[in-house]
Amino acid sequence: MYKYRCPKCGGSLNIAKIFDGRRIVKCNKCSIADIFLPKSDSNDEAYLNFLERYDNELINPKEDLIGLLEREGILRREEDVIKMVEKSVNFYLLPELLKQVLLSKQDYMVSYNLMEREEPKIEGDIYSLPLDPRLIKALEDRGIKNLYDFQFKAIKEILSGKNLIIVAPTGAGKTEAFTLPIFQKILEDKVRGVRALFLYPTKALARDQLPKLQALGKNNIRVEVFDGDVPKSLRDRIISDPPEVIVSNIDILHLHMMYRTQFSNLLRGVRYLVLDELHTYLGTFGSNAYFILKRLKRITKDLQLIGASATIANPKEFGERLFGSDVEVIYGERGKRGRIHFCMLFPTLRGSRALILDLIKRLYKDGHRFLVFSSSHIGSELNAFFAKRDGIKIDVHRAGLSAQHRRRVENEFKSGIINCISTTPTLELGIDIGDMDSIISDMVPINRVIQRIGRIGRRGQESLAFLILNSDSPIGQYYRKNPEQYFKDFEQAYLDPKNPVIAKKQILAMSMDKPLRREEVREYFNILEELREEGLIIERGNNYFPNYRKALRLLKGYNIRGAGYEVSIYFGDKRVGERSLPIAIEELHPEAIYFLGGKRYRVKSLSLEREGGKAYLEPLPQNYPYYTRAFRMEYPRILEVHERKIAFDVEVAYCTLDIDKKIMGYFLKEMDKDGKGELRLFDIPTRYQFITKGIVFRAPEPLETLELNKDRIEYVLASSYHASEHVIIEGTNSVTGGGAIDMGGIAMGTSGLIFIYDGSIGGNGASKALFDRFERACHVAKEILDNCPCEREDGCPRCTYSYRCGNNNQYLHKLGSKEVYEKVINRSKTRIIEPYEGEKPYV
Repeated sequence: MYKYRCPKCGGSLNIAKIFDGRRIVKCNKCSIADIFLPKSDSNDEAYLNFLERYDNELINPKEDLIGLLEREGILRREEDVIKMVEKSVNFYLLPELLKQVLLSKQDYMVSYNLMEREEPKIEGDIYSLPLDPRLIKALEDRGIKNLYDFQFKAIKEILSGKNLIIVAPTGAGKTEAFTLPIFQKILEDKVRGVRALFLYPTKALARDQLPKLQALGKNNIRVEVFDGDVPKSLRDRIISDPPEVIVSNIDILHLHMMYRTQFSNLLRGVRYLVLDELHTYLGTFGSNAYFILKRLKRITKDLQLIGASATIANPKEFGERLFGSDVEVIYGERGKRGRIHFCMLFPTLRGSRALILDLIKRLYKDGHRFLVFSSSHIGSELNAFFAKRDGIKIDVHRAGLSAQHRRRVENEFKSGIINCISTTPTLELGIDIGDMDSIISDMVPINRVIQRIGRIGRRGQESLAFLILNSDSPIGQYYRKNPEQYFKDFEQAYLDPKNPVIAKKQILAMSMDKPLRREEVREYFNILEELREEGLIIERGNNYFPNYRKALRLLKGYNIRGAGYEVSIYFGDKRVGERSLPIAIEELHPEAIYFLGGKRYRVKSLSLEREGGKAYLEPLPQNYPYYTRAFRMEYPRILEVHERKIAFDVEVAYCTLDIDKKIMGYFLKEMDKDGKGELRLFDIPTRYQFITKGIVFRAPEPLETLELNKDRIEYVLASSYHASEHVIIEGTNSVTGGGAIDMGGIAMGTSGLIFIYDGSIGGNGASKALFDRFERACHVAKEILDNCPCEREDGCPRCTYSYRCGNNNQYLHKLGSKEVYEKVINRSKTRIIEPYEGEKPYV
């Protein structure tokens, strides 16, 4: 007995929900098909709607399903796909795997771009540069006789003493561009001791670059790596007989300056500093780096600063903020790589993960060597988890896993034991893990995708790059309709030098480097006073000295990669990872299902302190069918307003905020199924309070929507504001190029106050980028709502839903939110008010 019977032939009907909430109904016998939005979100209701549409002759019985999906824009017509590709290349000459993917009847092919084989422009031979014969010989030994245009320009600028940012594609030769002039100046200086620091964001990348640097300094300039993994005997030799160049990371500078070690004494002679992969110094890491460079300048003199990046949208603005000084910028337009087929895909008849897994299986079966990028650690874990279930040899590489685990994965890939890695941005950087010819990337800003694409085709081979738009994200829907906008929305690099949590730690560390004069930190006088009142520093005349015992207690274990507050993760007695606060309490609350290295665990216990905590895991059977999502409530309080502005006629303020975050319970969800899941509440919530930066504005009332809902005004008003908070965060992705992942949001009930805050303790600069571009974010928010065809009251994943929502996407009102942004853009006047008495988020 069929549950759903075809009214035409009596056969069985299949009913499937697609990305925008519509249902596809198809008969397995006579092939009659229809697609429509049901009146409510259930298959039973969809079946009744289908029968009604059949009786009213709204269904064409001769149209097959594929034709219907193509007419509705769910799939592209085969001839349209071929036509798009043939603007660049003969479709039938594409690799067979690529042709199959582009003609898939499960996904919408958004765009195809052929990135032809590239070689940077040759400017001239090495003999025309003012370089020492020993450097010329080192280049000859490496087979280099000509240099590219941007390399010539960079060498001349650095030789002239200017601070410089070099922006050029991966593999274009940025290392030679900054190394040659620095080595030349060291040879000219003829001063013993450490003269240059080459800093990389990871120890692995530093070691990867070491052989190239040593080859350029062959027999003339000694280059040594110095970090926590260097054996003590070698560290002692470096200190007693220092090289001219140290390769390291900025964490090492922080620690050794603070502890006034023998190594820190070597830094006094440094005159040249390079920060490679400049775009990684974002958010709280960038804020810490800003202070560490400020501290280094105090113990050196006339420090020349050079940065390099393959992908940064605002190099001058960001470089000057990070370096605290003027910089010049030189661009290299082309890199050295083979032909790359770049495809943007949108999964319409399946989820994003199903499409990614299908690509993994195809590439794996075809013998490709590839990386699968995910922006979140849970995304990378799930990709590996499901791929392993299908028999694919894959491993995970991400932050939070031990260095030993990551090195093992790198070595296994390099040696061919495994041919694919599921990774977060940890493998975006230029570390050599061997030859590869394909990447799969989740939805990130275009400059991040370019960085990822830079990993493939380095040997000149033809390669494949797949960008998967998120079908559950409003911004994914936006780019599906506006692919040309995606290629314009570059990620803006941001950091917040005024982060008070970081400033407090770093100014204290600065006083430990050497006594601090008040005028050196004039703009942080309030923090200086706070340190003095807490007995962490002592004032003597115009100088401040640290209380070493107290200061060391506060700074011990401080992690500059965040705001310093970490939850350590243990399995038994073994420390197996870490997560930064405040996100840690969402992922590591009691009873949470936590993914680690492709396996699942349950959190047995979580203990929190003011500046960190510990979580203990227990094993789960690998066929355990559930995962969890935290159910949270947050309450913001404005501590200080830094800037105000009127956007349209809406007052927007950039503030320091106190966020009280509570995990009230969690939703238990089945691994392979959609749905809200079962809510389980805690008797005692897990709570964490932190200071950050954010914006606040008051949304106008959606009066027309309220007029239609007089019997439930409070619900509709609060739901409209909640939806408005979701949509503007999604709009932020287009405006700042990905800042939404670093943000949280709170809609304060019926007051109209909407807070968007930095997800890092103390702030990371993302909300400031939104504050500066608030008007564009509102336009994008309205466009997202206008372009979504759903007629559901609460909207759908295309418009109002957010996968980050701590309330499981409940209490949303699409029409109310749409009216809010129409009123904002049409200049309805609102001003910020205090929340109404007892006002709180609607949960």
